[in-house]
Amino acid sequence: MNKEEIIKIFKNKNNRLICLIFIIGVVLMVAAGGHGKKTETVKPVPQVTVEDDEKRLAGILSQIEGAGDVSVMITYYSSIEKNIAYETKTASREDKSEKSEDKKAVMSDGEPMVVKEVYPRVKGVIVTAQGAGNSAVRTAISEAVSASLDVPVHRICIFKKEEE
Repeated sequence: MNKEEIIKIFKNKNNRLICLIFIIGVVLMVAAGGHGKKTETVKPVPQVTVEDDEKRLAGILSQIEGAGDVSVMITYYSSIEKNIAYETKTASREDKSEKSEDKKAVMSDGEPMVVKEVYPRVKGVIVTAQGAGNSAVRTAISEAVSASLDVPVHRICIFKKEEE
């Protein structure tokens, strides 16, 4: 096609209207498609289990002077909650009487993409320590557990370990 044929096509009023509608349609499709996806890049957080928390806390508490060998048990109100990223597309009918929303989980490597993990609240802590017979050691352990897990001291039980 040369320049004269293109000009001849656009001289027709109906052809100009069709091209204009086509261009507006493409612009609307591009604009509508860009707003539906709401994702954030999230750095992977290493998975920490209850056992890992208990071992780490026991290791720290055993370093308190006079505590000796320490064991820890932590109980929680619930388990870890994972907030998943969703892609939401909204469509409305031409008469605008109804709106429909299509919500799908955003997948990454075959699994839903996790935006945020909410860790549960601690229900209580039990500590057994060789040096728990000493009130100063008990107080130090209680304060350390309370500070590290944000637990009130009335939810922490400290017992003296049996000597073997």
